[in-house]
Amino acid sequence: MPLTRKNARMTTPDSADAVTELLLAHVDRATTGPLDDPAVVAAVVGVERLVVATGSTDAHVLRDALAGRPVAGADAGHVADLVAEARGHVAAGLIRRDSGQSVDAGVVNPASGGYEITTDANLLRAAVRAAQGSIDAMPYYGARYGARGSRFATTDSAWLISLARLGSDRAIHQVEWLARVLAARGMPSWLLEIHLDALVAEVRAVAGEDAVGSLPAAALALAAVRRRHVDDDLLRAADDWADEALGDALPVPRAGALMAAAVADLRAGVTRDDSSLVDWLTDPARVPETVVTALLAVRQRILDQAL
Repeated sequence: MPLTRKNARMTTPDSADAVTELLLAHVDRATTGPLDDPAVVAAVVGVERLVVATGSTDAHVLRDALAGRPVAGADAGHVADLVAEARGHVAAGLIRRDSGQSVDAGVVNPASGGYEITTDANLLRAAVRAAQGSIDAMPYYGARYGARGSRFATTDSAWLISLARLGSDRAIHQVEWLARVLAARGMPSWLLEIHLDALVAEVRAVAGEDAVGSLPAAALALAAVRRRHVDDDLLRAADDWADEALGDALPVPRAGALMAAAVADLRAGVTRDDSSLVDWLTDPARVPETVVTALLAVRQRILDQAL
């Protein structure tokens, strides 16, 4: 049941009731097809983020979350933050709707600058799940980038889906560009590689093999570059070395693999150095000197093994 401006109910942009109504209208997650209403895009994304946070697709559970009622097994504070954010985005989307603005990343990530994202409802949900799943699997994201990182993960994911229709060479070029941007900000290309794998799995599940297009080739291209310098065995070894050295004192889980991935980017010329990641992990304002020393020793072992 595609929902466009033609059949969307007119609402008052600053009405709290209108925001609530639109979010509740999408808890059944039944809307499909292309979306051209910014408020509906914001509602679809907001509800899907609650799906991930609550671990449920049940409309009753999602209504409870939106109403501020407790949801078993979910972090109440995190859910409340997501609801508040979703309400803000839907309210802004209603204003966009009334002014005739088109859909772009700014609908759900005002800091994005407004790049293209997929507007297919099912693919948009897949993008949200892949993004939030990747963030949950790697606590480094939340520890370093917080809610801002989560918003960018969602819109980057929705942009990546738009690359699927490109030829492999063009898609790989675009993904490599994003990898360079993110690596310079402390997110090694390995993290994008993992995210692309998750995105491909989510898209396949909802739209089939044809919909993933060039995304698997882009993920393989990133992996091939990384493995020329740091293979999967070295990633695992780096994690083992860090765990053995620090155990529960690690600044974040998988710190060893993160440093190995940053070294891979350094050796491949994706970045000029690995300081954006290493400086954060070893910041003496956050971790004691013993942790700094141990992490730098692990980094040296990685450098000695990397090609």
